[in-house]
Amino acid sequence: MMRVFIFLFFVILPSSISFILPPKLNKPITDNPRTSLSTTTILKSTTESTTDPIPFNITNIKHSLKTFQDLSLPYFTTRNGQIAALTVLVLTLLNSGVSVGKSCTDPHCNLKIITSSTKTLFPSAFSYIGRDFWSSLNTKDPLQFNTMIIKFGSALVAGVPVSVFYRFFKEKLSLEWREWMTVRTLDLYYENKSYYLLPPSIDNPDQRISEDVKSFTSFSLTVFITLLTSTIDLASFSTILYNIDSKLFASIFAYAAVGTVVTTNLGKQLIPLNFENLKKEANFRYGLIRVRENAEGIAFYEGEGEEKDENLFRLGEVVENAMEIIGVTRNLELFTTSYRYLVQILPVSVVAPLYFRGDIALGVVSQSSGAFNHILSDLSLIVNQFESLSGFSAGVERLGKFYEGIGGADGDLLRVVEKDRTPIERLRYLITGNDDDGDDNGISDETPEPKQPPASTSIPTIQIVETEPTSTALLSVTNLSLLTPTTSRILFKNLTFTLPPSQNLLIVGSSGTGKSSLLRALSGLWKTGSGVVKIPESVLFLPQKPYCPLGDLRKQMCYGSGREVEDDELFR
Repeated sequence: MMRVFIFLFFVILPSSISFILPPKLNKPITDNPRTSLSTTTILKSTTESTTDPIPFNITNIKHSLKTFQDLSLPYFTTRNGQIAALTVLVLTLLNSGVSVGKSCTDPHCNLKIITSSTKTLFPSAFSYIGRDFWSSLNTKDPLQFNTMIIKFGSALVAGVPVSVFYRFFKEKLSLEWREWMTVRTLDLYYENKSYYLLPPSIDNPDQRISEDVKSFTSFSLTVFITLLTSTIDLASFSTILYNIDSKLFASIFAYAAVGTVVTTNLGKQLIPLNFENLKKEANFRYGLIRVRENAEGIAFYEGEGEEKDENLFRLGEVVENAMEIIGVTRNLELFTTSYRYLVQILPVSVVAPLYFRGDIALGVVSQSSGAFNHILSDLSLIVNQFESLSGFSAGVERLGKFYEGIGGADGDLLRVVEKDRTPIERLRYLITGNDDDGDDNGISDETPEPKQPPASTSIPTIQIVETEPTSTALLSVTNLSLLTPTTSRILFKNLTFTLPPSQNLLIVGSSGTGKSSLLRALSGLWKTGSGVVKIPESVLFLPQKPYCPLGDLRKQMCYGSGREVEDDELFR
């Protein structure tokens, strides 16, 4: 059963998304010549990313589908994930009423009842009860009518708990999946200082961790359940429609195919626009957060005017992008609305000649219309949910790029020889602890960051040796050469010095000569270079920009030590 579940989740769902993978925008969202935002730092990343959504081609379709599967699969390989998924699967089948194997082929079957109740509470069971209920009214049979009332009450008693617990376990699975995925994401984010060395193209990591992960888990589950119930529904009503008229059965697939193709072409711009919308909304929100965090400094400088202009500029970008989304949605709805209304007359038009010749009864016409609408709804998920799916596709791309970024951000990763494991597959490693695939910090060689130097064993590495202080040397640097991590520009070469205990060392020089970079090398933040640094194990480095973590005074004093400290030790 679990194999069937995994197959449905990771084969059928990605196939549906492949229709709407993001093409490139035909033009930039804005032609504003301002460039100041391109250098604004947001949580150690560049606010304005230069990375566009990937172009629409077969290679990138496969890449996007693999990204989705790599993001989805890990949780469902855990025992808790499998149990939760199986529980939701069983309740979904019960809630869909699949236990009722009989199809409604009676010409007098009222398919309006089926249409209104399918995909809700025990739909198939209630459809037959509804059929007999209305039949008893039509025949004026009070005994049958009372029997149907009792059956309806019994079905309600049995069905309500199933419906309630179905929703409860579905939301519980979504929440547990989100928690699991967020914890693993934070593990990768803080591992090896990836948060500090994040590539500049990865904008707004806070949003990707908090909002994109939440949307991914919630919507993935919703789409899967929709696909599952639609598949069940499709199988049930296809038999009904085929027995009525094979031509009508064939026409519905052609109609749905045309609708899907036209919808995809009309709305394909929504994917990159939604991709941009996520980024621009995050930029606007972060601009407001920066004002709150730096309120005193802004007040001293009297910079409120500039900050307001900056916020208004970012708001303008949000509005401009939203207007484009509204415009594309308008064009899309001109077709989708017509598409939905046309189905009210199309099936009747096809079977009407049979009715006029007396080959079928009027009830069959109503039945064929109801079955046609059911099947078309099942086949038209792309048409009916295109806006939601486009936003979901953009979120998958953002998450995929983020995992690639935190997987390949650390300088040590540049020297990994074995690259069988992609960055996203490192989430799977965190489940099993299996290290057969090489280094834990394996990175992808499929889409490397353009600003990162190529993976090679020839890249030199600075050796950081933690030692105990001696009477002659507190800090020792030997033949230290430092390169910038992204551009490999040489900052200095063959630097050698020794700092004895109880002495101070003042480093002076003009801007850009590498004073701060030397401290980054001594602390191990930058390791692209060569030489040996011998430094005590317990050293406090003060950043250029003061930082105080959230919490009380105890937390401020113990920050970075990673251990609990008694009051007596704090007072010493």
